[in-house]
Amino acid sequence: MGYDNYSTNGSTTESGLTDSSTGTTENPLYECLLAEYLMQFFPRFMLGYSVLIILALGFVVRRKNLCLNCCWGRPGAVQAIDFIDEIGRRWAYGACFVIVTFDVANLFNGDPFWNITIPGDAAWKRKFAWVKVFTKLLDALSICLLYYPLLACIDHRRSIPANILGFTKVVPWIIFYCIYFEACHMSDTVDSGLYLFIYRIPIFVSFLVVGFSYVLDFGINVHRWRQQRGAKVSENATNAVSTENRRYKIKHHFEYGDNVLRRKPTKDVEEGSAVKVKLKQIAKKVEYEKIMGFRYSTRLICCFTICTTVLVWFVVDMIDEIDDLLGQCSEGCESLRSIFSDFEFIGLVCEGLLVVKIIAHFSSAFSALLVFIMLFNTLITYKRRWHQLLRGDHSWNKLGDTIASPTNTLLNGLKYAGFQVAFVIWGWLVLAVFLFVVLMFVSFAFIIPLRDNVRNWLIQKLIDLWPTLVLGIIIIPLVQRLICRFVFLQDKGAVLAVTNRRIYNAASYYFLVLNIIVGLFSCLKRILIPLILGIAFLSRLDQPLIMSGFESKDPGYVAFVSMLLVDLYHNHPLVKAFVELLHQVRSRQALTEQLNGAESVELREKRLRSKRIRNRWLKTITLVNNPSLVLKALEQRLRDERNQLAKEIPQAADSVEEGSNGETESLKKENMEFESMQIARAETKTNGQSELSPHEDFRNSFDSRSTKDTVC
Repeated sequence: MGYDNYSTNGSTTESGLTDSSTGTTENPLYECLLAEYLMQFFPRFMLGYSVLIILALGFVVRRKNLCLNCCWGRPGAVQAIDFIDEIGRRWAYGACFVIVTFDVANLFNGDPFWNITIPGDAAWKRKFAWVKVFTKLLDALSICLLYYPLLACIDHRRSIPANILGFTKVVPWIIFYCIYFEACHMSDTVDSGLYLFIYRIPIFVSFLVVGFSYVLDFGINVHRWRQQRGAKVSENATNAVSTENRRYKIKHHFEYGDNVLRRKPTKDVEEGSAVKVKLKQIAKKVEYEKIMGFRYSTRLICCFTICTTVLVWFVVDMIDEIDDLLGQCSEGCESLRSIFSDFEFIGLVCEGLLVVKIIAHFSSAFSALLVFIMLFNTLITYKRRWHQLLRGDHSWNKLGDTIASPTNTLLNGLKYAGFQVAFVIWGWLVLAVFLFVVLMFVSFAFIIPLRDNVRNWLIQKLIDLWPTLVLGIIIIPLVQRLICRFVFLQDKGAVLAVTNRRIYNAASYYFLVLNIIVGLFSCLKRILIPLILGIAFLSRLDQPLIMSGFESKDPGYVAFVSMLLVDLYHNHPLVKAFVELLHQVRSRQALTEQLNGAESVELREKRLRSKRIRNRWLKTITLVNNPSLVLKALEQRLRDERNQLAKEIPQAADSVEEGSNGETESLKKENMEFESMQIARAETKTNGQSELSPHEDFRNSFDSRSTKDTVC
């Protein structure tokens, strides 16, 4: 997959690089090598132009929050792709990711973007080998920056400057690839043709697709601009056009949500024979649910494109490497056979190499086909789970509330695309190795010895143990099934009610020993079946590979569920229709206020009163049609009253404490009054006045307090 595919193919002429008679270059391999060498440096020159395009796009986009008054809100942040809301131009995004995938795959193949070497001797390089990690990271970031403008210009496709900048980014690549194909099409080697067909031609076609998208968007934008200019569209008419577009979106989202919610669920119980029911259940699992208005998200389409591209390239590269390795081994074996013709062992080795080559090719191709089928099933499962979430059905979610945190949900959803690509690579590699090992074992242990009429140790053991195998795997389980159905159960197994209990208890005693033999094979079945299914479903993230209760430990399944929840919260069709309705009402109110001017206070209050009455009536209709909302409202009201009561209890305690403090202060005041009366009585006694009796004193003080209380 790298750039050095032609370094070992062909040779130069004896006269060097030119023909001695004509003095012109006639070696097509040299021209192809030169074009391939220039292909390594061309992306590095285009990296600076990518930075300039990103800066130019920054002045096309306005800022939304930071320093809006500075430089008219420019430059703004340039996004490459909207993975949440955007569903347009998905084919163009897919073509861009095919281009990006090729250079990223070259990094894994050992072809760096920046050829950075560590200076020094071997010991120095071995000591600082960890620096290669940062060089690979720099290469990956450089590749992302190189193709960032391609995605950004598609995302800002409603802007004419973005269309022009994107087209100027694509044209140099198309011209350079045309020159490259002109230089390399005359190379007659098999490797060069395969390299062009598998790697370079898809990249060239992807650049053509992206360039076509820029031209198409440019034509649409120019046509719209000319219509507005020719008709002299005013601001109010522009608002009317945007309102019409918003109405179309509302209708689309509402019809799609209505189709999802009104779709009748399929019946779980089928009538007919057992075989027919089983076939219908299998067909139901792989059935592609057709609902008008559904469109796969941009994230899923881009992820599927990357997985398919990587899968094809890795399979072709693996088969090519196997052919090179086993071809050299076969040539050495044939040379040894010609020298040592009397040794039969060399002939067996040569035949074994041919078998290994066939099995390796079959394992790589068949495992890639299985992984591709798994990817297609992932798309089907995504659509089915998405519609279940829209209907409010969360029964399929085996995680429950383990990822209820918004941070964890968004974090795991962010990992889905990368996890899916990595799991596809690992799933294909593990499945190919597993198939290779199994087929090699079957071929050399059974097929080849049986073809040559040779009984090895394993075949002899199977011949000796075949009665035990047949008895433990087939006969005993079959006999138990027949007895349970026709002897121990009523109505021939239709009802789970045991009859003939004495015979049942006696049979349970005798079958205890026999089931030990069955259990030995069943234990192997319990080990092998999860192993095979785990390897086969390793590339599928929509199915957990861990036993029930531990699904949260499966990072792939958690990422898939989180991605679905993130899409649900941002792309629910009814929610989007509601938001569009709010925008429509807001724009209509702004337009009405602009046309009619400032309305009077009475008209505004009248309009608000009628609006309040209408909203209450709509709320009543909604609650009548949805009784579950009434229960939720009552639960929320009880919860609010309980919280309010919990807040009032401490306040009541504080008021009681304040009341007790007030009573102590009043007692202190009464004591002070009593002391002052005693002092006044003592003064009157000294002045010769008559002293009041204690009863009169008490009566006067009581009258004074009662008077104060009455006044209070």
